[in-house]
Order: sequence, then C-alpha cells, then structure tokens
Amino acid sequence: MENKLLNLTLPFVIEEIDNILETYPKSLHQETFSANNLRQELVAYVLSRVPNKYIVVDKTENLEQTKLSIAYSSQRFLDIEYYIHLGIRDIFGIFSSNNMDIQPNNNQNFRNSRKVS
Repeated sequence: MENKLLNLTLPFVIEEIDNILETYPKSLHQETFSANNLRQELVAYVLSRVPNKYIVVDKTENLEQTKLSIAYSSQRFLDIEYYIHLGIRDIFGIFSSNNMDIQPNNNQNFRNSRKVS
C-alpha cells in the first residue's frame, strides 16, 4: 500500500486568496495576480508564514469524492487573511517597483525579502 502526503492548508489558502482578491480593484491587484507566477508567489508567501496541516492517505483513494476540510480557529483564520493581505502588498510593491516587468525568474528581490517566522 502506497501513501501520499496531502497539505490541507493549501486548498484553503488558495480559496481565501481568490476571495480576498475579489475585494481588490480589478485593474490593479486582480490583473497583477492573474499572472500565474505571482499567484504562486503569494501562495508560497502565505504558506511559509502559517502552520500547515497534513494528512496521509492511501494513494489509490479517490479524493475528489472525499470532501477534505479543516476547522480553523478564528485567530488562525485571521492570521491567514492577514498574511494574504500582507503578501499582496509586498508582492504588488515589488511588481510595481520593477516597472511592471517581472519575469518568472526575475523576482529575486521578493525571494530575498521573505522573513520566515
């Protein structure tokens, strides 16, 4: 029997990022973060700052039929929202300061500015 490790925090963070970006001005933040590399940077930014929850499942298990969810405390939920907003601000600031010309491998400034708590 082969198992695989699943990060339960990842889909939650992605969903929250989508929800929060919907509240930002479309012309600025939504279009900026529609670029896949910047969205992935935002996901990594948030995941590196919050505790992640994992489970081990049988590799043959059909997870699409299994609804996996985790309950977060109000404080943990607020922490995730906080880091999403902070990440949007930080990444958007770097994106803007680079004259809107970030390439997938040209965002070294952001990677070097990360603080891991």
